[in-house]
Amino acid sequence: MAVTMHKYRLLLAGFTLVSMVTLDGRELKAEEPVGQIKTIAGVGAVIRGAQSVPAEVGQEIYRNDRIQTGANDSLGITFRDGTQVSLGAGSDFLVRDFVFEPQKGKLSFVVSILKGSLVYISGRIAALMPQAVEIKTVNGTIGVRGTRFAARVPPADRGDHGAIP
Repeated sequence: MAVTMHKYRLLLAGFTLVSMVTLDGRELKAEEPVGQIKTIAGVGAVIRGAQSVPAEVGQEIYRNDRIQTGANDSLGITFRDGTQVSLGAGSDFLVRDFVFEPQKGKLSFVVSILKGSLVYISGRIAALMPQAVEIKTVNGTIGVRGTRFAARVPPADRGDHGAIP
């Protein structure tokens, strides 16, 4: 009985440790929000892992979050470095990577727009290290060298529907 109880405690301790380290693929202590939803006109959704929740003003956005807008809706996100992204109607947007640690020289802003439209206004990452900013589309990557642009990505008409660039 003592051996069984010892195995149970070890198993419980291991499960507790694993659940503290990862949740939806993120380290709890290391993961910080990368931005926040500032505006919504209509409806939107934030998909985190296998869970989809309605988008709300003030909702925090994390790395690997996928943000979608409805057919007639729009949504605005402000990232920690001041970058602003406005998504138009019917958009599908993925935050691939975001690192803003200028004191350590670590900067990265990598997102994908699968369909829809966006308006981008650069923040500190683009000002400090423009090559660290990438906006990926189904047809290529936009390298940011300026401060503002708009892009429209039509839905894929090939056999790679849902392929994430």
